[in-house]
Amino acid sequence: MNRPSTLNSHLPTRQVHLDFHTSELIPGIGERFDKAQWQAALQAGNVNQINIFAKCHHSWSYYSTKVGSIHPNLSFDLLGAQIEACHEIGVVCPIYVTVGWSAYDAETHPEWCVHNRDGSIHAMGSLDFSADLESKRPWGWKDLCSVANSPYHAHIVAQVREICANYDVDGLFFDIYHDHACYCETCLRRLESEGVDLDDTYAVTYSYTMAIREHMKEIREVIAETHPEATVYFNSVTHVDDTIRFRERLFDMNTQQELEDLPTTWGGYDKLPIEAKFHLGDGSRVLAMSGKFHKSWGEFGGFKHPDAMKYEAAAMIANGAACNFGDHLHPSGELDIETYRSLGEAFRYVEEIEAYGPGGVPFSRLGIWLTLDRPADYGTANILLELQQDFVIANEANLDSLSALILPSRPSLTEAQAAHISEWVEKGGKLIVFGGGALSADGSRFLIDVGAEVLGPSEYHFDYTVVKPEIGDGLVATPFLNYEAGLRTQLTTGESLGAIREPYFNRTYKTYSGHQNTPFRLEDSPYPAIVRQGNVIFFAHALDRLYYTHAVRLHRDVVQNALDLLEYEPAVAVSGLGSCGRLFVLHQPQEHRYVAHLLYSPALQRGEVKVIEDFPLVDLAKLQINLPEEITEVFTVPGKVALRPSSEIAVPPFRMHTAIVLDY
Repeated sequence: MNRPSTLNSHLPTRQVHLDFHTSELIPGIGERFDKAQWQAALQAGNVNQINIFAKCHHSWSYYSTKVGSIHPNLSFDLLGAQIEACHEIGVVCPIYVTVGWSAYDAETHPEWCVHNRDGSIHAMGSLDFSADLESKRPWGWKDLCSVANSPYHAHIVAQVREICANYDVDGLFFDIYHDHACYCETCLRRLESEGVDLDDTYAVTYSYTMAIREHMKEIREVIAETHPEATVYFNSVTHVDDTIRFRERLFDMNTQQELEDLPTTWGGYDKLPIEAKFHLGDGSRVLAMSGKFHKSWGEFGGFKHPDAMKYEAAAMIANGAACNFGDHLHPSGELDIETYRSLGEAFRYVEEIEAYGPGGVPFSRLGIWLTLDRPADYGTANILLELQQDFVIANEANLDSLSALILPSRPSLTEAQAAHISEWVEKGGKLIVFGGGALSADGSRFLIDVGAEVLGPSEYHFDYTVVKPEIGDGLVATPFLNYEAGLRTQLTTGESLGAIREPYFNRTYKTYSGHQNTPFRLEDSPYPAIVRQGNVIFFAHALDRLYYTHAVRLHRDVVQNALDLLEYEPAVAVSGLGSCGRLFVLHQPQEHRYVAHLLYSPALQRGEVKVIEDFPLVDLAKLQINLPEEITEVFTVPGKVALRPSSEIAVPPFRMHTAIVLDY
């Protein structure tokens, strides 16, 4: 489609996604919209792009539509007024159109909805169709089916044509796309024509997802007829996860990849790196999206502190992404000035550093091979992030540029991929394998020679590891607990770097001892916990999943010891930063420079929310530089303080964020 040919075509860096999901029960929609106030708020926020609404989840349109339904309490063209106000001050304003959730459409056209096999309507969230109308409504929306050739698809296409005909369109943002097993009339006709077994839920869902791709393709073509330069984005398809929509690359329908996240309540601050690294490595422009909210979307009166937004914005730039923060417009149409004053603090900092982020690509000699198993992939990433071992997402195309690779524990390799990795190891590549990461799909054999053969899973629920001195630096010499047992393997040509120590018995109602896990036996089992075969180190345990769930530092530290034992040398390393610190290295080849971004702020868990608040002084950090080019100039960002080029650079004291620019 219209993917930019190079990363020089940057996205606006200081964006807002302005939700406006507004009930028909609320009067006076847009009555306090004022162009001057709108413009003053955007300027206070230092905003250069804002997404504005044509149609919301309640199905209401905010312009004079002949296709959709105008909000019953709106008396003027709010969308047109917002576009005029934005364009007068040079702010880009893509237009939002809901797709997957649209309440009035669902109520008036139930045949447009996603249907379950029994004919009932499918709903996302906890929607209770049996509840009394006066009962408290749980979160949830009925899902609509927008597959190509459906009547709802035709309705969406007609509204897109109308918007494109009537407005100066910078871009369009289409929301809510999920994988469904849909049995509506349109889908049943398609499934019958394709010969799909209706009892095969995966096949039904796959067919639905491919029909959604055709829906997206037609929308792209309609927009291109009148606005070929407009950005187009379909939300929910970019998440790096084990979904059909991701595996089938529906994100290729986007002109840029927008990574929606609310780190305070959606799983923390370490999800962005994997998604940004994947999409940047795939050649896309990337936008990172958080929110001004304390907890979740649409939270009126919820405020994230400006310090937290500043940290999040710096992390977005450090990962090579443009910045976006979600807000929700009050039904009155008046922007909340306090939100934009707070956002302005973050975006003024972004303006100082944005030249050293977007347009760069992640750079490292260490790669993670994605398995699309969240605990495995993100557990691996969490280990490396806390060790300040920056990484890229590895694949067949970039493997030869890496000197080290980690295979997370979910079996995911094809025979061809395993052969490619084995050849790379023979040429000197250093490989770490967690658990079943190198196993065949049926779990019967290793596809890569790890110096052992697999015997099968353990009969125990948990076990212990005893490490040998070669890999035991800083670790305890006595058995340490693994909350899930490792694979049982038998050495072939490898050497054992540690043994599995098994418990006396599993803890059950019949056999138990004490409060928790059964003690370990006094002798090692015959099964190795860690095996080295040349440049390959194999861990019998799924250390990634263990760390993701149980966060045992011993499991993290033994991975660092394995990297050291393999003599892995990072291109850029940092010391003196601490486990809450983050190192991200970007390469900007068009500028002939590398940029090492350093961040430090501990995320505090308070109730169900993670809070960024403290910015302690970091004054002992040092960079070790081992880049292929000769570095000719070094300076800090922000501030542009010149430093002497050297293989070791003392980082000037900083709070929250700094970047060291390495020109060549």
